[in-house]
Amino acid sequence: MRSVTILTLAVVLSLLAVPLSSATTMQATVNTHTNVATVNTTSNYVLYYTYPADSNASKELNGTVAWLNATSYVNGTTRQEIQQDMNSAEVTSSASTNGSNSSSATGVNASSSSNQTVIHIVNATITYHVHAFANQTNLTVYRNMTLHMTITNVTKKTAGNSAVIDMSWRAFGVQGRLESTFHGMLAVRVPYLNTTVNAEITTTIDVNELGDMSLGFENGNAGNLDISGFLEQDGFNGDLATYSTVNFHAFGQPLFSWVKVYDSNTNSTTFYYNTSSKYAVNSTINDNGSLYTLKLRIDPHGSLTTNGYAEVSSANDLAVTSVPPSGLSGVTVALVSVVVTLALIGAISYVVRTKRVKK
Repeated sequence: MRSVTILTLAVVLSLLAVPLSSATTMQATVNTHTNVATVNTTSNYVLYYTYPADSNASKELNGTVAWLNATSYVNGTTRQEIQQDMNSAEVTSSASTNGSNSSSATGVNASSSSNQTVIHIVNATITYHVHAFANQTNLTVYRNMTLHMTITNVTKKTAGNSAVIDMSWRAFGVQGRLESTFHGMLAVRVPYLNTTVNAEITTTIDVNELGDMSLGFENGNAGNLDISGFLEQDGFNGDLATYSTVNFHAFGQPLFSWVKVYDSNTNSTTFYYNTSSKYAVNSTINDNGSLYTLKLRIDPHGSLTTNGYAEVSSANDLAVTSVPPSGLSGVTVALVSVVVTLALIGAISYVVRTKRVKK
């Protein structure tokens, strides 16, 4: 009874600890003085698996609740693998010429520069959260993975008091497996197996493979909870085999198409990129009139922040100065001129009216 109470408490706490959302995000902060950037990339998704109420999946999954909260300090071998992927990122070399987000800088080169820098990962950690629950007709899995990195060699070159940042690494995608050893807490209730687990675990998980959702079970009956097994037996193995979750290719759009915001209070520039919500996987299988569906929702959005005032100088480069250009922009000058003109007109009108009144 006590173990069930502990499990229930852990599950309740997990609802607060695990963000119930889907988002593929990137947040990078670059310091041109130290040539170092801190990068937080999240590969989050919500998986929806629906099945008939009278199916085997319903029988085996109904009432299941699982929660995993774990952290991994990435070793040198895995860091080198990620580093290799970052240095071979699939970026878009052509710039967008449409919309109002294009750079206003003059002499902008629309193509990537050939002298791409070689990114080096100093350290990296992964936080990994999974929350899964099922009823008679639906299994929902929230998977939140964040890769925290410190990288160097992001500044390509300097000229005078300006610096050029190479951002081509931003669109990396992990090729193959991304295995790491995780330490954390696991809480599971599986009515079908009459299994309750509440334990501290150390396990190896491939965070790049959509199908690796066994939650670290390696021994005992609880190993049968491997969610990928249920999906594969219902014919969705193709979707699982071809989809890699640690994929940031959505951010490969030219920096011209990112929205720029300069903050004079902090003397920093942030570039934002957002796309609409979309399903990376959306499949339906009809098995003799019984419908099974598998959906994977992701919402890519990212931000890149650097100290100083930055302008887009090519599809993948940012030119940064320590302070914004002096003087007012053309738009600002025009606006000030309008205000001054209106003020003068108002003053003249006031004087004319005053003279008429005196007469």
